[in-house]
Amino acid sequence: MKKTLHFLLIIITAISCTTSNNYEFPKQVIISGKVLNFNPENPNIHLGVNRLGLGSLQIHEDIDSLGYFTASFESYTPTDVWVSYKTNFLVLTHPGDSIYVEFDGNPQQRPEILKSIKFSGDAVSQNQDAAKFQLMYFSNPMYYDWDAKAKAVKEFDMDEYISYLDSIQDIRDKLYNQFVTDVNPNKETKIWAKTYLDEGYYDALAFYPAEHQRANNLTNKEWSVPIFYYDNLKKRLPISESMFISGYALTKFINCFHYKYVQNNLWEEPEIQKYKLNNGYIAAPKNVMDSLIVFGISKHTPDSLLKQMVLTELISQNFDNSDIKLFEKYRDLIESNIKEPFLIEPLLEKYNQTKERLENPQIASDAMLKKIANSSAKEIMDSIIQSNKGKVIYLDCWATWCGPCRSEMPNSKELMKKMNGKDVAFVYLCIDSEEKLWKASLAEMQLTGQHYFLTNEQSTDVRKVFEVNGIPHYFLIDKKGIIVEKGSHLRPDAVEEKIEKLLKD
Repeated sequence: MKKTLHFLLIIITAISCTTSNNYEFPKQVIISGKVLNFNPENPNIHLGVNRLGLGSLQIHEDIDSLGYFTASFESYTPTDVWVSYKTNFLVLTHPGDSIYVEFDGNPQQRPEILKSIKFSGDAVSQNQDAAKFQLMYFSNPMYYDWDAKAKAVKEFDMDEYISYLDSIQDIRDKLYNQFVTDVNPNKETKIWAKTYLDEGYYDALAFYPAEHQRANNLTNKEWSVPIFYYDNLKKRLPISESMFISGYALTKFINCFHYKYVQNNLWEEPEIQKYKLNNGYIAAPKNVMDSLIVFGISKHTPDSLLKQMVLTELISQNFDNSDIKLFEKYRDLIESNIKEPFLIEPLLEKYNQTKERLENPQIASDAMLKKIANSSAKEIMDSIIQSNKGKVIYLDCWATWCGPCRSEMPNSKELMKKMNGKDVAFVYLCIDSEEKLWKASLAEMQLTGQHYFLTNEQSTDVRKVFEVNGIPHYFLIDKKGIIVEKGSHLRPDAVEEKIEKLLKD
């Protein structure tokens, strides 16, 4: 382990690249507009701001009675932003921009909405051109032929699949050339479109091994790709600041490179071999694994700018899970090597916010926090049902470290709003977690409802008795206290009709 940390200190200090623009200070970006043919029953619009290394900033705003909305955020760099109403589309933004957009709220499909879009304010011609590109892309069979994609993933071996991706990339290149010829966009929009198109290739390449295994029910021992397969991801390098405008594509690539290229190469390191189990999984203590992952990012990310982004992503994801230990352990190293202000400044701000939540958790005033000491899984469930007698219960089994669990919480809050005043109880069982992180997470999410913290022993019991094999895992319990359905498919944005039906029964 000492040898690993020695290499870590040497290698990570090589991260020193900074961009020419520096992007030292954030500026406000405003996206406002009007949803034409607005449906009052769908009164919200959502924005997903793609932030390099820091994931997506989700913004939820109300639409007024006439269909108008306004949203704003701080941004250090140019980036694209998903605007979502029924479906979604990308808007190109720069720090300081004020962009106004109108679109038809009736269509369910992207091409129809894209045909209706009109921009004013800043970056008008650029966003009109970007809308034309999206219309061309999302109308192309290459995008929506899901059956052909699934068949290729399942049936093709590694070389056949790469050839298949190359043939699809030829179609993307032709689409790009057609876009440039027909629309004549500016240089930045060309780079944005090309970066967006190329990401489809690298994303499919990165996830093919896992998806091929899943489609054919294969284990790592039965089938896997050689480690050099992931070298294909390096074809995208180097990352340049001209690509920042394509924040969505770059954010996906950062994540792919982190979890596919870096980690798969890390698993081959001599230091990790003693922690490998017979099934191929790694069983190292968390503090050891954290050190090895930082080491892996440093050693196996050849591009200086990408290295800073991947390291930022790792630390930021720890903060998302209310975990500041890794950052504090390597703080001097991290601060001295992430040179870009647009990465290190928001990362430090996020650290301070996370630390404050951990030390002084401010939990929503109407949230009910409960611990049931020395109780079995059945007793806990019986207590929940008894406390909510005569109500439909929507129960969410989650953990503080579970990214998919936490990403569903905004949808859970939306569902709770829709069910306000109805006989529905929202109950959250936090399992396999630390109590301190549980309270900090609740303070961050400001989630109301009934919250139960389970000890490790109780968590194991719940998993065993109720067959909770993965999380998030949801339960629907009717007014008689009977579990009528359970599973990961009962996500908050897909369960409203089922709850309404149980309310009528």
